[in-house]
Amino acid sequence: MEIVLFTIAAIVLYIAADRGLNYVEMRRGARFEHRSFIFFTILVTLAVLSFGLIQKVAGV
Repeated sequence: MEIVLFTIAAIVLYIAADRGLNYVEMRRGARFEHRSFIFFTILVTLAVLSFGLIQKVAGV
C-alpha cells in the first residue's frame, strides 16, 4: 500500500514543482539559465520533506 502512496505523492510533487517553477519564471519574465537544476532542487526538497512526513504519519 505504501508504494501506491509514495507514487501518488511523487506525481503530485512533480506537477507542483513544475507549476511552481513556471510561475516563478513567468513573474521574473524570463527562463532561468539552469532550469533543470533548479527544478531538480525543488523536486528533491519537496520529496524529502513529504516522504518523511508520510513515513511519520503512516507509520511506514
